[in-house]
Amino acid sequence: MKNLLNHIRPANSHSLMRSVISIGLSVLVVAAMTVSFQVTDASAQNACFDRGALVKHLDGKFKEAPVAAGLAANGSVLEVFTSPDGVTWTIVLTQPGGATCVMASGESWMGFKMKKKDKLS
Repeated sequence: MKNLLNHIRPANSHSLMRSVISIGLSVLVVAAMTVSFQVTDASAQNACFDRGALVKHLDGKFKEAPVAAGLAANGSVLEVFTSPDGVTWTIVLTQPGGATCVMASGESWMGFKMKKKDKLS
């Protein structure tokens, strides 16, 4: 057994260490490249348009209209569009510079009615 280990083990332990480090670095580089491509693919899904053209498209193709909107801290406006029956929905973000980007879309929207709160005096 001792002869077998001596035969497998390189004469110079530094070369073994270099091999292990090289393999480890190669794996890290491949992993980093994979994550980088995934992030790029995910961010590419946000398509931006002229707001008027997008609203017209959502109405024409899906019969979607705005049902909710909110102002973000950075000045962007977030809007939710849904079809009257809730079959489809789209969330868009209009940035202060004017670009309107589709952030998410899907099916089976379910809206909730908010209860009116008493006014504070």
